[in-house]
Amino acid sequence: MASVPEVLVEFVKACLERGMTRADIAKAAESGGWSPREARNALDAFADVALPVPVPKKRVSGSPRDAFLHLLGMAMLYTAAFATGAILFQFIERWLPAATDDAAVFSAGSLRAAAAALLVSLPILGLVHRTIGRDASRDPAVRLTPIYRTLAYLTLLITALIMAGDLISAIVCFLSGDLTARFILKAATILMLAGGIYLWFSSDVRREEMISSAAGLATIPPAPRWRDWLQRIGAALAVVSLVAALYAVGSPFRQRLLQLDASRVSDLRSIQQKVEMYYERQGILPATLKALAENPMTFLQRTTDPVTGTAYRYERTADDTYTLTATFDLPSPPDREQPRWNRDEFFSHSSGEQLFRLSVPHKENREAPEISAPKQRL
Repeated sequence: MASVPEVLVEFVKACLERGMTRADIAKAAESGGWSPREARNALDAFADVALPVPVPKKRVSGSPRDAFLHLLGMAMLYTAAFATGAILFQFIERWLPAATDDAAVFSAGSLRAAAAALLVSLPILGLVHRTIGRDASRDPAVRLTPIYRTLAYLTLLITALIMAGDLISAIVCFLSGDLTARFILKAATILMLAGGIYLWFSSDVRREEMISSAAGLATIPPAPRWRDWLQRIGAALAVVSLVAALYAVGSPFRQRLLQLDASRVSDLRSIQQKVEMYYERQGILPATLKALAENPMTFLQRTTDPVTGTAYRYERTADDTYTLTATFDLPSPPDREQPRWNRDEFFSHSSGEQLFRLSVPHKENREAPEISAPKQRL
């Protein structure tokens, strides 16, 4: 129930004590400049019973436990919604990769983070929702506590702004000719998640407005049937997104092997860089990798496999060419699943032992063009 000015409540109380009808009291309040809504709320502060004195209705006030449950539930709802959206975004990037935007690519790391957030938030959200539902079955007014109403209206504001921004972006992209399938799917994802949350809380707000002035808080209008379907669809979407994300990222054991392979590629790149630096300074390729340790500028931190300890094989094949050999656990991830800065590129590999043939770049000695002074014009 909305907050009512105390002076109006006192006026209504005095009128009821004098036996005036509610219709006459409302008309009198409106003649004094109060809105019909304010007059109705002031009348709702008292039960409509056949007694010679006004009977005040029970005012809902939240306990610290209610505040804890509602705040925790709202935080977990936001976390689950953002995590579900992030997972769906990553799959859109995977299925419809951008042709020009190197930053907008599928990221297994982002998918793992979203899956972890959803894995934690979903059970907590379900437990909190069940606890609040059990409390509401005993006392329906639990859902109308000030803390819940504040959070509900705040959520309505946030989701409304998100949906408005989403529609504005869609219109701008349409007018710019950039309305691609991937953008439409992303915009639809945002609209679906924000719209679902908005519908859920707006129905609670409407139920608060529909509280019968005669029955008070003891009886709250039943929830619409579509709320059950909305809850089931939202839960199913989150669970399916979580399962798909866990399947896409693979097992922790596989991720560990991919990290080790990435470390091996990084070692090979370091060796390549130091060999080229050695060639630039000495004019020849080093006979072995140990020769690189003779100079601090070409010193290598690691020249062995991080797991087996086996040395990377280096072999000079000509004056300016050489080979590097390493053993990998898994094939390189597809380039479309890696940002450009993190792709293996030349060192893309299959599983097992891989040999790479490299050559050092040559500096071309070019004479600077002769620049003549401009002739004076007469």
